[in-house]
Amino acid sequence: MKIKIKNVGPIRQGFTAADGYMEIKDLTVFIGNQGAGKSTVTKLISTLCWLEKTLFRNYIKESDLKKENFFKNHCRWHRLENYLTTDSYIHFVGHCYEFTYENNIFSMKPLEKEGYLVPQIMYVPAERNFLSTVDRPRMLKALPTPLYTFLDEFETAENVYKDGIELPLDGDSVRFEYSPQNKLAYIRGNGYRIRLSEASSGIQSMAPLFIVSQYLANSILKKKEEDAMSLEKRRKIEAEIESILLNKELSEEVKMLSLKTISAKYGKGCFFNIIEEVEQNLFPTSQRLILFQLIALLNLTKGNRLLVNTHSPYIINYLILAVKAAQLFGLTPENEETKEAIKHDVAKIVPVTSCIESDRVAVYEITNDGAISALDTVYGMPSDDNYLNNLLEEVNTLYSELQEIEEKYEA
Repeated sequence: MKIKIKNVGPIRQGFTAADGYMEIKDLTVFIGNQGAGKSTVTKLISTLCWLEKTLFRNYIKESDLKKENFFKNHCRWHRLENYLTTDSYIHFVGHCYEFTYENNIFSMKPLEKEGYLVPQIMYVPAERNFLSTVDRPRMLKALPTPLYTFLDEFETAENVYKDGIELPLDGDSVRFEYSPQNKLAYIRGNGYRIRLSEASSGIQSMAPLFIVSQYLANSILKKKEEDAMSLEKRRKIEAEIESILLNKELSEEVKMLSLKTISAKYGKGCFFNIIEEVEQNLFPTSQRLILFQLIALLNLTKGNRLLVNTHSPYIINYLILAVKAAQLFGLTPENEETKEAIKHDVAKIVPVTSCIESDRVAVYEITNDGAISALDTVYGMPSDDNYLNNLLEEVNTLYSELQEIEEKYEA
């Protein structure tokens, strides 16, 4: 899967290598300043992957693509429609379709469909904290549309883990619990139990992200182990889809929301987890734990993908650890005892389930002028010479300059 983007919102020249095409790997990370376009890229990828799935499933007909403003209407779900102009260019090469947006025209080219794993696509918005700061988030009005979709999965996951699930946080054990009777989420720690709405901002960000990711990744694994959907059930769902598509009283936005809901009734082949600001409000060591847990969920089922954007240098540095650990786990010394010793020592730092090979990883930097570049690799690992780490080094430089001023005037 790959994508080429130019002149879409803050993304101007786009990717500066490979003829402009960014490869979306199993784990893809976007880093950059606020407003540089990280969310723009991730939201476009989410939209195009969803369109591919819906076209494959016949939720959308090929004739629908020729309707005026078809693509802009679908971009409205992520509030991207005003980012598209006559200069915008998008070319997306998916698993079974190619999509092109050029001169305000959206077109499609079918590809070989064999082997396509229909994804469960989950967009985890940065605004997820809103769902944690109130006791009954369903009562909130006028939220961004993706947040309502995320809330649907959050409420399902709450009931699945109502008896409790430990959150991957640094420090003492912290568990998420849910009471179906009064529809309230709780956080249980060492000697206390409080409502999620009373918890710290880090826990309020972590809890919905973690339990939704955990629930969906495991549900995909479970569904793959179950029998195929019955013909009767499939026909019932297809009838529901047709009734929505033919209902002229429904707006395009309502139709999309309804189709996303029905989509959950179909079996999925893999999980595509797309997360904004994965590190939001988390202490660095907790950032490491959530990243390692997300990689473990990525590794749970063949075909899964994880796409995140971040402002945190720690996320990149912990990703480097996961890649390095995979290299060490791959060592094959002649002595079997030595091999086991390596695994034992490495697992103390990075769990076996959280390792990832470098060829499955891509990290892209987005600059304020709308250009995108791939992070260099050193010995097969993402380089620590990147935008975020360079900002940390800048602090040391500025501190040295202050010391020089101090020495100058003390003399």
